[in-house]
Amino acid sequence: MKALKREAYWLGRSVMMSLLVNLFIESASRKSIFAAVGYLVLHPVIFLLNGLIVLLPYMLVFLTRRRYFIMVAVSAAWCCAGVVNGFLLTFRTTPFTAADLRLIKYALNMLTMYMTWWQIILAAAGIIGAVLACVWCYRKAPVIEEGLNLPVKVAVAAASLVVVIGTVSLAMGTGVLAIHFGNIGQAFRSYGFPYCFSVSLFHTGISKPKTYDVETMTQIEKELSGEQAYTSIQGQKPNVIMLQLESFFDPLQYRNYEFQNDPVPFFRYLKDKYPSGYLSVPSVGAGTANTEFECITAMNLDFFGPGEYPYKTVLQKTSCESVAFDLKELGYGAHAIHNNEGTFYDRHKVFSQLGFDTFTPIEYMYNVERNPTGWCKDKILIGEIEKNLNSTDGPDFIYTISVQGHGAYPDFEYYCSQVSEMDQFIQNLVFALNRRKEPTVLIMYGDHLPGFSWEAADMKNNSLFQTQYVVWNNLGLPIVHRTVEAYQLASYVLEMLDIHEGTMVRYHQGYLTGQIGDKQQYLDDMKLLEYDILYGKHDIYEGNSPFQATNLHMGIDPIEVTKVVYEEPDLLIFGENFNEYSKVFLGDKQLETTYVWPELILVRDVARDTYRKEKDTLSVKQVGKDKVPLGEAQIRLP
Repeated sequence: MKALKREAYWLGRSVMMSLLVNLFIESASRKSIFAAVGYLVLHPVIFLLNGLIVLLPYMLVFLTRRRYFIMVAVSAAWCCAGVVNGFLLTFRTTPFTAADLRLIKYALNMLTMYMTWWQIILAAAGIIGAVLACVWCYRKAPVIEEGLNLPVKVAVAAASLVVVIGTVSLAMGTGVLAIHFGNIGQAFRSYGFPYCFSVSLFHTGISKPKTYDVETMTQIEKELSGEQAYTSIQGQKPNVIMLQLESFFDPLQYRNYEFQNDPVPFFRYLKDKYPSGYLSVPSVGAGTANTEFECITAMNLDFFGPGEYPYKTVLQKTSCESVAFDLKELGYGAHAIHNNEGTFYDRHKVFSQLGFDTFTPIEYMYNVERNPTGWCKDKILIGEIEKNLNSTDGPDFIYTISVQGHGAYPDFEYYCSQVSEMDQFIQNLVFALNRRKEPTVLIMYGDHLPGFSWEAADMKNNSLFQTQYVVWNNLGLPIVHRTVEAYQLASYVLEMLDIHEGTMVRYHQGYLTGQIGDKQQYLDDMKLLEYDILYGKHDIYEGNSPFQATNLHMGIDPIEVTKVVYEEPDLLIFGENFNEYSKVFLGDKQLETTYVWPELILVRDVARDTYRKEKDTLSVKQVGKDKVPLGEAQIRLP
């Protein structure tokens, strides 16, 4: 009996600790203990359900004698997750999800963009302190004497787990806790961090729809096959350029600020003179790659797990129909450009799965100019876009991702100064494209709103999930102003051009032109299509997907080595198109490389015999901050 009372005591202690930790987590998320208490008072059932989720790992106390250590370690883990969530919410409105765990290496490269060195040092000290506290507790905390035998302990833990999981499952089944999140930020506020984070951890990909079968997909395929794949507009295939502008929106949409000058006068002019409207995007303050995913694939991200980045999950190994693949069927070249590191969000891998032929990241750009917070200015993209257009004889599809408007921002005035420069960049790009006198369509839009602590009511359109788009063109397209989803944007513009190539493109065009009248049916069949293409049996393609990953070529101008000169003690490497990202490698080992000019790099203080080792190969590779080599040019030794 005494032993049973002790187990009951530890269960009660675990329950109390889980509730206190949950209160701490909500205080960190809401940046106020009073807000957390208010949440507890207004939503006691949901608060208790989250407490039960926090309780789950505490059940390990029944399986070990080091119960104090388990209590400390579990509490520290939950509290750290809550602090990380609170920190992320200071510069973005998207909360901490399991998807962020896949982006840790990118976050580490960007720490100095969002934190001062003192903040980084304090954060590191806090992490080290937490680890040391756990180690101390493991070594010094009391060890509980054996009481009940192991089977009874396991039974107690198992019974507790069944009660917790059963209660949470019941709440999910009855709708007390939502399973799918339309607005992930609002979901975390409504349903609590522990529950929402747990859902994001275990729910990824698209769940198999109940109506998914070969007959249903065959019927959808028949309905789509009636569309004509391509009808030339004015007898020509125009260049199609999508320009995704980092955190770009019209600042005059913000109600709570008085402007002396219009920050984006040219963009405003374009909105009046060309097709334009609001663009509904899947994220706020962050999540560039997810808007990008919707625009390139024409797929709705709502069907995926909460906060999921398909670039980091399914697209790591799966090819996917995309606008790039579709337009290549019509003879287009497919190119991607981004004035930031090519490995960010694994674009150097993913763009191959999406059908691009070339990808030009910042590692292959020259004369880079940066803004005060360290991001590359967007004006460099004009020359890169023209370079891509010049690389082929036929029409081109170019997907361009800008970075100048990226946070963190010292204040709103600084942000406005950056979008003002981006507006000038847009003007110069339009002028450059107009001078080429090639039929061209330039689709410009913001990927998401900037990461300020705004509410929907602060916006004139009463939404934090809308930016704006403009379709500049020299084809005389009708001036129509319409709100579209990010996953509809390419289909909408291609409809204007009488281009109907691609399964998802034709499907969205059917809805946009009124052929599919039932919105719920439209969404249901969209989920079926997305599941079939990415996870299913490819019934929409008669069982065999026609899309295979491309051999992605990095950059347009090749890095070449023309001559190697050994002038003891230096190795001089002559060639073409070197830049500050060009590094000399001996096998897999990066050597200290000095960039001199585009035709010369060198390695100092070397002995000739160092480079004569058997099986070692000298090469020049393009390397960014994360040390991942992109591309390679072999060197013949002198």
